[in-house]
Amino acid sequence: MRGERRRQGQVRLDDAAEVMVDSGLVDADYIGAQLGTTFTNDQEAARAAVLAGDVSPHPLFEAQWIGRRRSWQRSGQHPVVWYVSERRRRNRIAPHPLVDPRIVFAAHPEARHHPYGALSYWLSVSGPGTPLPTRILPRKVSWSTYRAAAIEAAAQWRDEVVRERPDLVGPAPALPDLSASPAVTVVMAAQDEGPLVRRTVASLQAQTFTDWHLVAVDRGSVDDTAAVLQGVAAFDDRITLVRESRCSHARALNVALEHGTAEHVAFLPLGREWLPGQLHDLLAHAHRSGSSAVLAGAGAVGRSRHELVGGRPVDLATAVLRRDAVKDVGGFDEGLDGAVERDLLLRLTRTQEPLAVDVPVLRRPDPTPTGFADDWGSVVLERQLVDWDAAAVRRGDETLVSHVLPVGAEPRRTVEWLGSIPREGSELVLVGVRLRRAHHVLAASIAAVISGARFVSVPASVSTSAATNIGIAQAAGSTLLLVRPEAMPPRQPIAERLADVVRGPGVALAQPVVVDLDGVVLSAGARFSADNPHPELFLSGLPTSDAVRIGQCTVAAPAAPLVALRTETAVQLRGLGARFHSVLAETDLGLRAERAGLGTSVVVPDAVITSRTAYATPEELIGAMSSLRSTVLAGDPPADHAPALLRTAGLEVTDQRNRRVRADPDDRTSPSVLVPDLVLRAVEGIHESPPRLRWAIDIASPAAQRGDRWGDTYFARSLADALERRGQHVAIDRRDARERDSRDHDDVLLVLRGLDRVTPRPGLLNVEWIISHPDMIAPDEVAAFDLVYAASTSWSARMTREWGTTIRPLLQCTDTRWFHPDRAEPDTGPAVLFVGNSRGVYRYAVRSALAIGADLTLHGNDWTEFVERDQIASGGVDNREVGALYASAGVVLNDHHLDMRRDSFASNRLFDAAACGARILSDRIDGLEETFSGLVLPFDNEHELARLITPPYDAFPDDATRREIATRIIAEHSFDQRAETLIDDVVRALLAR
Repeated sequence: MRGERRRQGQVRLDDAAEVMVDSGLVDADYIGAQLGTTFTNDQEAARAAVLAGDVSPHPLFEAQWIGRRRSWQRSGQHPVVWYVSERRRRNRIAPHPLVDPRIVFAAHPEARHHPYGALSYWLSVSGPGTPLPTRILPRKVSWSTYRAAAIEAAAQWRDEVVRERPDLVGPAPALPDLSASPAVTVVMAAQDEGPLVRRTVASLQAQTFTDWHLVAVDRGSVDDTAAVLQGVAAFDDRITLVRESRCSHARALNVALEHGTAEHVAFLPLGREWLPGQLHDLLAHAHRSGSSAVLAGAGAVGRSRHELVGGRPVDLATAVLRRDAVKDVGGFDEGLDGAVERDLLLRLTRTQEPLAVDVPVLRRPDPTPTGFADDWGSVVLERQLVDWDAAAVRRGDETLVSHVLPVGAEPRRTVEWLGSIPREGSELVLVGVRLRRAHHVLAASIAAVISGARFVSVPASVSTSAATNIGIAQAAGSTLLLVRPEAMPPRQPIAERLADVVRGPGVALAQPVVVDLDGVVLSAGARFSADNPHPELFLSGLPTSDAVRIGQCTVAAPAAPLVALRTETAVQLRGLGARFHSVLAETDLGLRAERAGLGTSVVVPDAVITSRTAYATPEELIGAMSSLRSTVLAGDPPADHAPALLRTAGLEVTDQRNRRVRADPDDRTSPSVLVPDLVLRAVEGIHESPPRLRWAIDIASPAAQRGDRWGDTYFARSLADALERRGQHVAIDRRDARERDSRDHDDVLLVLRGLDRVTPRPGLLNVEWIISHPDMIAPDEVAAFDLVYAASTSWSARMTREWGTTIRPLLQCTDTRWFHPDRAEPDTGPAVLFVGNSRGVYRYAVRSALAIGADLTLHGNDWTEFVERDQIASGGVDNREVGALYASAGVVLNDHHLDMRRDSFASNRLFDAAACGARILSDRIDGLEETFSGLVLPFDNEHELARLITPPYDAFPDDATRREIATRIIAEHSFDQRAETLIDDVVRALLAR
């Protein structure tokens, strides 16, 4: 039976190797660099790559990049075989961060039909000097240049990580059947043990053998065990969480085994930690011996059948079993109340003696959840790895800002930072600590071909803070940005802005405002109360507009995954405290800087970054706060500027409380810490002159960059600016942030009704302005609001009659800062212009213009499905620059959604173009003449369009008349006028309450 399995495995191995060679995705030199050997031909190299498991066969193919689903594991295929056989999905999948299939298809349309996909085709037609098909790199890099960098990075990884231990020299040992990755399934059953998750999984992630798949089964935990496991899995695609209802331990283990695909299985209970080489050593013994059970252990742990029968304890955490052998004996007996592990081993070893081996065994961790705060091993290691005295005498480049980033567990995050650094005036120092192969090679090879990027590999296991210090000591710039892996690259460059602040007098550290994925503030620094040594995250839970209103300000210390400081300051303070694993290390640094007389800590509100995670988990926070306490108590309490700063944002402090944070919220005996918490309320502004209110503008745009190009976002920003100019406090909440708790501090909720129906907020004055999609509006929706407006005069009147709820007409408008006739000379720009996204349809105006052969200039996103690429002038224009295009164009085209056209909802584009005095052609809606006085003409067919776009444009008013009309549009239909209307109506409604 075993021989038959070996023959089947050999066939699968040969088939996989043949497919890899045929597809061109085999680079013998690259495989050899990873395995420390050489090959005579590609077939031999391909076989070795399949046998070795976690080895990439080609510099431009990385299985870890394809995605988290790891579909090849479920199908039992090698990832290359899976990739080249996935015809439809393959054309959308990037097999490597530097391979964009869209670029390949744009240059070579025939690549879509290649039997092995875009990458294989590109390799077949490219030479050593061909630039890589990617948008990530700031400059063109040839294929040969990157290949050399990747081979060097792979060899470096092997030298630093693998050859560090003599017993790992040579190619990775071959398992009996490694036609598919992973080589081993690690099984974990968990129930109500949330605080133990991170350290246990960290010991697995620190293994020298990395080709594993963890299946963690949550047995219906009532604490945060499942949530923590899910969070860990989000950053490591080798981890799968399976949720089960309350069940027996045996049932959970069997479920985990069902989800495994590897030949071997290992067991890692929560609360246990493996030494780094244990998994490799056990697997090496398992594949060399072919034994069904390999048992290690110490002391009284049973490692032979005689010892097991004699009653010695069983410890599966130090065992590796063959999965098919476990399956053959029926798995764990779910009918037993206990001793299921002993029962399994006794049945498994009935016909074959287990292999007892001498492998260093695991240890139990310190049960206290202080995490890495007391990790003095990092302190000792850092002293050996960082020469602060040498760093102190080195002068940094005053024109350079050095970003220091310890590499996290997710390769995509590293690549995002590599692709985001500015081309001039910045460098990125990536620090990798005992990285797994895929992440090390990607980081090192891509950094090698990007100007201003460097990769520093640290062979010792040290904390994130210690890794940051290693990067500080090697930074070339005179200013530093210290970045933790959870910080996303900013959408707008902020490095120079922060650098300017810390170069100013009296400033030691500067931090941006930190927001979560919903766009709500996570932190604007740390504040301390007089009677509590633990920090509170300033402005946490509030909208970013409050931080902007407060402006640049001094705080007790920073609290952010990104901070800026002078290099000389960091060196003088000897960097971050290595006893902090990550969080609060920058807070400790800021406190020490001020006490050393080096300057204060400052928050810069016009610099914003997003964090992928909460600032800290409870156990991280508890451990870090215990370390920070000694710094806080070593001097006078930090000054608390928060009450005065909040007052400038229209908020007043009514009380100060302490909130208890527990490692396990359901266990009152678990370690905890008291965190200060300010109780706030909005300042009553209704009776001021003029009245000053807090507004929340709710829009349907998604958070972050996805929603930046939405018209709703531009509209809301212009309206918010107009309200702010009239003394109002305004926050813009995109759809992800509309449930923020701090809305209770607002006075008015203004819903700009687009795609989303929004529930009114009790206690606020709820206002709805329907600017589009009238077909989506229902009578009960408008009845729930205090004030309702609609951007159509006729629809407002009709629905008021039919529904019995007053709907006031309030047309759309224009931002006169960007749209006015002085933006450009008439008829000096495009003959026919359309600015707008496709919205997934072949829009009427664009389709009609192209059908008659018009000289159309098209700006916008998502048009490639409908028009040729050479017909698209750009993917979009900054809203502040669109006015210049409108004012200079011969004719501007416009169209509406079907329901907007039917119900006469004039689009924002009409008001913008009319304010510039442009000639505008649009689909027909009622009221065009009354509102736009001849600047907007309707066209009902292509014949009319062809006549109207032909110079000398006799159907339109002359230049002087168009300018007069534009002046009237600006006076009557600006955001400032709409803001006046809204404020007057809202104040009257609030006073009437």
